[in-house]
Amino acid sequence: MIERDFDVAYCERPFEITLGRPKRRVFISGEQIGARLVSDFPQPEDAKAAYLQAASAERLTLPRASLDAVLTDPPYFANVQYAELMDFCYVWLRRHLGDEVPAFRLASTRAEEELTVNLTEGRDITHFTAGLSRVFATFTQALKPGRPFAFTYHHNDVQAYLPIAVALLDAGLACTATLPCPAEMGASIHINGTQSSVMDTIFVCRTTGTIQASQFDTSQESLERMVQADLEKLQMAGLTPTAGDARCLMFGHLVRLAVWHLRSTWRDDVPVADKLEQVKMALQRIYPLDLLQTSGARHL
Repeated sequence: MIERDFDVAYCERPFEITLGRPKRRVFISGEQIGARLVSDFPQPEDAKAAYLQAASAERLTLPRASLDAVLTDPPYFANVQYAELMDFCYVWLRRHLGDEVPAFRLASTRAEEELTVNLTEGRDITHFTAGLSRVFATFTQALKPGRPFAFTYHHNDVQAYLPIAVALLDAGLACTATLPCPAEMGASIHINGTQSSVMDTIFVCRTTGTIQASQFDTSQESLERMVQADLEKLQMAGLTPTAGDARCLMFGHLVRLAVWHLRSTWRDDVPVADKLEQVKMALQRIYPLDLLQTSGARHL
């Protein structure tokens, strides 16, 4: 009851928490969190309507130029099969919701079209890339011009970033910013003691807009300065970034630059394997990938 009362109070008076000590709540004047569920995609004038749909993002039909923003986390690559873990909760929810909610009538959350790399299930990087491209394209066509398409991502292997770049290029998106953001705690069971990154990169993308030219300098020195600036900002917030964090942040900047340089000549009608190779070659031209894979952040 205490937790529920807190949730209701927060929705009625949302707030942010200031950095530093003591921490302080800053209430957002005039803001409330609440919505009325509707059965069809809401009209623009219905600002308090919420439309929920449990369906594959690859097969959604959304009105063109109807979205003010797209914010998502996933995509996931292959670190943790979250859908498999969800089966532990799903079986209990299904007992109570299976008769009323169609999404809970299946015996499991398993689906052949799931967008992850899972070699046990026969899903490789080309499957992941092709599906992610379809999802990004679906939501991009529904996005109003210039509005943000933002998602978080991190992985220790540069190969995991190739599908991200392909999907952005296929959807006609340019990455206007990559921002460092603390992600999972270092004590998280599946990464504890692995030297994995605990930083996400937030990719902010748009179909059109204005971008500072300095953010697209591809010299090695400029790239290293950008990553160093990210690390310093994280340290100012009281965090201690690792070599793995620096490497992942560098991957984010490399993807942003590769997409920018490939966008004018990109063809979305070539085989997925060829697209992945084009992106890998573009990344390599910008920064020697073997330095990042073998020596981590020593060069940053």
